[in-house]
Amino acid sequence: MKKHLFLLSSVLTVGILLAACGSPETADEEPGTAPDEATEEVVEEETDDSVPAEETEEETDAGENTETAEPAGTLTQSDEQTYELYVLDGYELTAEEPRKDALYAADNSAVFMRIETFTPEETDFAAAEESMIQTLQAVNPEQEPAEVADFNGADFDQSTAYEVPSTEGTVTGIVFEKEELLVRLTIFDDSTVNATDDLIAMGKTIESLEQ
Repeated sequence: MKKHLFLLSSVLTVGILLAACGSPETADEEPGTAPDEATEEVVEEETDDSVPAEETEEETDAGENTETAEPAGTLTQSDEQTYELYVLDGYELTAEEPRKDALYAADNSAVFMRIETFTPEETDFAAAEESMIQTLQAVNPEQEPAEVADFNGADFDQSTAYEVPSTEGTVTGIVFEKEELLVRLTIFDDSTVNATDDLIAMGKTIESLEQ
């Protein structure tokens, strides 16, 4: 009899202890909490926030660098006319005659660009274009001047460019209007030098000093 009472008492004691402590699998967790899922959400949010911030900084820096870039060469003023332009190494600007300058290759003076500038009161775009085409026709009467299809005049109010072959290479005529300044360029190149691209690039930097 005592033995049975002892066993019954032991069973009841064990049951009470198990009910109080709970199962080993759930003792460490609080109801309604998912630790792993919460951690993943925090990591994803931090990652999403950091990526756009870095991209925004890079885009901003790139934009600032592009806007502040200056043309290559040395800023040079004309002695005869009221303009300035950037002159690349290996080229020199000099007065050819009144109201005409020559920007020539230092190692070959036969390769040069004649620069003429006008105000709107002195001439208009159509007249300057016609004069330029006549000059090209005089260079090679047997060849009709052809329009330069790939000339980029996006920086100008209006522009036009023609070229004609010569015995030495190519002669290119350009007229553009920019901020109340009308510019006429005539480029005499040699096929052994091929300086036309450099001369056009410098010509595009011409800015009026009367602003």
